[in-house]
Parts: sequence; C-alpha cells; structure tokens
Amino acid sequence: MALQCEICGNPITGNFFLTQIEGAIFRVCSSCAKLGSPVREKKDVKPALQKPKPSDRLLKEPLLELRFDYNKMIKQAREKLGLSQEQLGHKINEKPSVIKLLESGKLKPDDLLARKIEHALKLRLLIPPESE
Repeated sequence: MALQCEICGNPITGNFFLTQIEGAIFRVCSSCAKLGSPVREKKDVKPALQKPKPSDRLLKEPLLELRFDYNKMIKQAREKLGLSQEQLGHKINEKPSVIKLLESGKLKPDDLLARKIEHALKLRLLIPPESE
C-alpha cells in the first residue's frame, strides 16, 4: 500500500516530506512540500549538564579592597594617557558623568567597574587588605 499525500491525496512515490502547514505537521508529496516549512527530525536530546559547584579557588581568593586614593589615581592615569573624561567613558562603556563622579570621589566603583578602569588605564585600584 503506497502512502498518500495528506494534502492533495496523490500517491507518494519515493520519499515523503514532513511539512508544517499552519501549525499542523503532514506527510506530503514534493509538490505540496512547498506549501509549508520543512520539519526536521528531532535528534536525541541529551540531559542538561549540571552546573559545577563553585570552585575552592573562588572561596580561597583573597578579598580585595579599593584603594583610599582611587579618585586621584584615576584622574592622574587618565590625564597621563591624554584622555578626556568622555573618551575614557567611551573606552570602558560608561557615561562621562560616571567618570566625573569617580574622579571627584563621590562614587565608589564596584569590583566590575574597578576592573574595567584598571584594564583601560593600566593601574591597580583593588589591592589586598592591609593586615592589622
């Protein structure tokens, strides 16, 4: 018994096509396959990998603190490189107003922002805490 196209009813010679037409999936002939979008066979789905637990390295990493004179260091390094506040802001993808607040000491950078500034200006803002 030959397969019949589920759209036009003609017998299907050769291979049939799985095609999605208006949300439904049909076995169709080659001429009716153009009416919809082809459906690919689902490959074996592998179970999702479990995320690894945080490594001990992260837990043992020494905590770093922001230098007390971070605002002066940022301004001096920026001026030494000949960058304006706007240029530095563009370089690290921050607004110039953020750079202005950092240099005035009114805003303390979080770790991510401090790392971006360190990388752009080639200086160290985060240092190991001084032991008492």
